[in-house]
Amino acid sequence: MIPVVVLGASRLIGQALLQRLAGHPAFAVRALCDLGPERPPMPYGEVCDWRMTSSMPTELVTLDHHSGPASSLSRLSKPGLLVLSVLPDGQSAEADRAFAEGGARVITHAEEWRLHPDIPLIIPDIHPIPSEPGIIATPNCTTVMLSLLLTALRNEHRIDAVSVVALQALSGADLTGPSAMDMLGNVDPHLDGEARALERETGRIFSEEFPVSARCVRVPVNVGHTLLVSFKTRRPSELGDILTCLDDFRLTSARARTETAMERPFVLFRNPGRPRPVPDADAGRGMALSIGGVARCPVLDWRCVLVGNNVERGSAATMVLTAEMLAQSLVDF
Repeated sequence: MIPVVVLGASRLIGQALLQRLAGHPAFAVRALCDLGPERPPMPYGEVCDWRMTSSMPTELVTLDHHSGPASSLSRLSKPGLLVLSVLPDGQSAEADRAFAEGGARVITHAEEWRLHPDIPLIIPDIHPIPSEPGIIATPNCTTVMLSLLLTALRNEHRIDAVSVVALQALSGADLTGPSAMDMLGNVDPHLDGEARALERETGRIFSEEFPVSARCVRVPVNVGHTLLVSFKTRRPSELGDILTCLDDFRLTSARARTETAMERPFVLFRNPGRPRPVPDADAGRGMALSIGGVARCPVLDWRCVLVGNNVERGSAATMVLTAEMLAQSLVDF
């Protein structure tokens, strides 16, 4: 089994990662870490405010939790170690780099690396996993969701332009974001950093083939981002063509037959009123994207509504799938 260290283990995404890693046949979680004041290791069950709907896995309760600066935590690094890093944006680069320099392979969700020219930006369902040691970045949650949709459409219809409004759940800001009480009856339409990330990361993934205009809005929803997507196609198409394209799309990652991989990424609704976050965000154990409202757009050619689980498909599950694909690609890992 591959030894794993999780950085950012007490964060919401870290907890979701650990829930998926518990009992995983390929990975053994060896240490849990967060940036903070340095202290001796303590049992994870004593320091973590566990927010998952199911109980903390028993094997995590007594596992050592380390707190300290990046320079201290990186002493745990060694060749053969896999690090999954979900430290807060703006705080991750030093720790990620230090673990990589210590010989570990690092999969990071930090925005600092996503546009770095020397760091691969990977969605494991659609990209080959680089086998070289070092750092691999996974995209912003909304980028993952939008990119899977555009990959399916681009293969058949070619894309000329995209406009998207992302209605982002509170959990997208992790445990330090706005409270449900503060957001009740309100929205925050000023997530400019999120919009820039969505535009730039999507541009990098598709090699700037088409322009992307994004607006991101925080909404009083617990889990599940809703993307309102309009897109222009290069060739004329009919509604049936678009629906068939989405319905027939399959992911090559499913051939790996890992714990997290799935073949059909979309749940397609033809009836009005769906998808919505509450009934649909957990489709496919949080890995499937629910799509509905496919119709002609009077400005661009087509529009649709997409709902996805930002904690799982957008973050934790995509990182675990990246780790699974990496593990399968490395004979000598």
